[in-house]
Amino acid sequence: MKLWPLLRYARDEATGDVRVTAFGPLIEFRRTAETRDLLIRPLLRLHQRRGAAHDDRSDILYPLVSTRWQDDYQSLRLLLFTYRTGARAAAPPAESETARARAWASRFTLFPFVFYRSSPERGRQLSVAPFYLDLDHFLGYERVRMVMFPAYLGLSEPRVERRYYAFPFVATYGGPGGRGFRVLPFYGTREVVGEERTSFVLWPFHIRSERLVPGYGWERRRIDLPFFAAIDGAGRRVRSYGLFAYTLAVDERKGTESIGAPWPLVFRQRRLGDRDWQVWRVFPFYARSDVRGISSRLYAWPAYRRKSEDVDDYHYERRRVLEFLWRRQTLVNETSGHRETLTTMFPWLRSERDDRRAFGQTPALLDSLLPKNPGLLALWAPLYGVVRWDTRPDGARDWNLLWGLAAREDGRLLAPWHLELAPAAQDGAHGG
Repeated sequence: MKLWPLLRYARDEATGDVRVTAFGPLIEFRRTAETRDLLIRPLLRLHQRRGAAHDDRSDILYPLVSTRWQDDYQSLRLLLFTYRTGARAAAPPAESETARARAWASRFTLFPFVFYRSSPERGRQLSVAPFYLDLDHFLGYERVRMVMFPAYLGLSEPRVERRYYAFPFVATYGGPGGRGFRVLPFYGTREVVGEERTSFVLWPFHIRSERLVPGYGWERRRIDLPFFAAIDGAGRRVRSYGLFAYTLAVDERKGTESIGAPWPLVFRQRRLGDRDWQVWRVFPFYARSDVRGISSRLYAWPAYRRKSEDVDDYHYERRRVLEFLWRRQTLVNETSGHRETLTTMFPWLRSERDDRRAFGQTPALLDSLLPKNPGLLALWAPLYGVVRWDTRPDGARDWNLLWGLAAREDGRLLAPWHLELAPAAQDGAHGG
């Protein structure tokens, strides 16, 4: 049943799928055997997955608020504020059944200021940066502590304890594998036993360091800015003169020779023993690269860029004009037979093909910039999609104009007002 623009109701008797829209694209409800979706654009999106695994999601004025509910996990995100709670193993199998029961851990974050954590191991923790902070497994460190930052900052790694006073000027290094201290920029020394050693005087003008490279031994680095810098190690030799005015790198580990003059604006690279250069760059005017099946070209950045990858059965190509003004991407996997094509032109067009399915719309104000963003495609794109098209599972092509004023479905045109009964209902009507 179609009463444009007030209401549209459709039901597939074979599958039981139902779709209802009201007031054009503003209200939409979809029901299948596995999922239910309610959209009130652009305010709300509710998604429910039915079955043994409980998984519900919602978006409110996406990307303002997002939530997710699962049997053992819940989350809420409000811009920089996040709250998560979930179940996880509380003890190893050797302990009692009660101890092995799944224990709940909760957290919320108003990044980068407020952090709350609750877990059986650590209890409740509340941190308010920059005044006080004590967090485990944060920013890549085992533990981060902060008091009146930058007055004090402590960073814990597996073997090293770093403590900063008046960050970043005064620091000490301790722990099982850490030694040293520094007073930036005057003098500093640091050692991670068996891994690296570094010292400097008047940083960054005079620096010496050594780093253990697994399989190659110790690699030495020297920096005397602005005149000279060098790296010497097994299988690698780098020289730089005049603050990157000229650099030469010979890397036997990767089998490459590189020259920059000045680096990184003018750069070229080739395989050792070859005469032709794999990489040649004069940024922003021209650049080309052909390395391990990945080829890229750049002309008058950001005017035009192209990247392609051909590795065995995988083929990918992406072309861009003025970065996001025009884009075309193609992907082919010969083993699986999967093919994708994407064309966008800001702000007019988004056209996609996923195997046999072709879909898209015009205009495409936001989705031409972020064509793979599910929240944007669900809540925002239908509001300004004057012309939209899609492909049914049987291969039939559908399209609609002005949110259903004119449409083509099941291979025929539909008027703004339309009524089609199911076969059983039609028989009953005729019999009456």
